[in-house]
Amino acid sequence: MKIKIAKTAGFCWGVKRALDLVLKTAKESKEKVYTYGPLIHNEDVVDILTDRGIKTVDPAKITALPRKAIIIIRAHGIAPDTRKKLEGRGYRLIDATCPHVRVSQKKISGYAGPVSASPDGAAPEYQIIIAGDKKHAEVISLNGYAQAQIISGQAKKGGLKPIVVSSAREAALLKIKKDQPVCIVAQSTFQEEEYKKIITILKSKVTNLNVLNTICRSTTVRQREVVELSGQVEAMIVVGAHHSANTTRLAGLARSRGIPAFHVANVAELPVEELKKYQVVGLTAGTSTPDWVIQPVIEKLKKL
Repeated sequence: MKIKIAKTAGFCWGVKRALDLVLKTAKESKEKVYTYGPLIHNEDVVDILTDRGIKTVDPAKITALPRKAIIIIRAHGIAPDTRKKLEGRGYRLIDATCPHVRVSQKKISGYAGPVSASPDGAAPEYQIIIAGDKKHAEVISLNGYAQAQIISGQAKKGGLKPIVVSSAREAALLKIKKDQPVCIVAQSTFQEEEYKKIITILKSKVTNLNVLNTICRSTTVRQREVVELSGQVEAMIVVGAHHSANTTRLAGLARSRGIPAFHVANVAELPVEELKKYQVVGLTAGTSTPDWVIQPVIEKLKKL
C-alpha cells in the first residue's frame, strides 16, 4: 500500500498556542485550573489535560467552582456577556481564544448595532449573517459579539438579530429585502467552497453585501490539499475527533470527490480489513488532531 500524507495534517498554530498556554498556566499556578468547555475538539487532548489535573467544566455548572479558580477560555472563544458573568464571579480568566477568531469577533462587532457603529455609516443597521454550525462554540461566540450592542441597550430597540446558516441551501431560503444592508462572516473552519456558494446567493438577494473573509488560512490550505489528494488516491483517511467541525468537513470534501473517506478518531478505529483492498490511500488530519494520534495511524497503515 502506498500512503500519501497531506503536508499540513494536524495541529494548526492557534490550537498549539492554546495547548501550550493551558499547560504553562497549570505548571505555574497554585490555584485549580479549568477549561471553559473542551479546550479543543479532541478527546485525546482533553484526556491528557485531565491526567495533569486540568479539568473541563460544563458551562452550565460553572457556578459550582471555587471563586479563586483559574478558567481558561477555549480556543473557540466566548461571547462578551459570558465573559462578564465569569469576571463578575471573581474568576481569573486566561484567554486562549485563537487570535484568528479574535479578529473575527472584532470585525463582526464593528457591524453590530446602529449607524454610529457601522464601519462605513452607510446604513441604519446591518443584518449580520454567520456561516457556520449553529451549535459550534465559535459560532455561539460570534453570535454573542453580533448581539453585544443590542443586549447592552446601545442599539435601536428591536435591533436585527444575527442569522446563522450552515449551507447554501439554507441561504437560498432566506427572505431579505433587496435594499437591506447585509454583513456576512464565516466560522473560521467553515468549508471554503460552501462559503463561496452562500456569498453568490446573497449577492443575488441584496444590493449591499459586505463579505468578511474570516475562514482561517490553515483550514483553507487543509481543504485544498484534500481536494488535490482525492484525485491521486483510491481512498482517504481523515484522523480527528468525530465532533470536530473542521475534521468532519475534510472527510466530507473527500467523499464529494467520489472516493471513500474513513473518518477515524485514532488508530483503534482504523478499518484494517476494509483498507486492504486499496493500493493507494491518502491521509490528513483536522487542525485539532495532535501528532501523537496521527503517527500510530501512519505506522499501522505501513504494516498493511
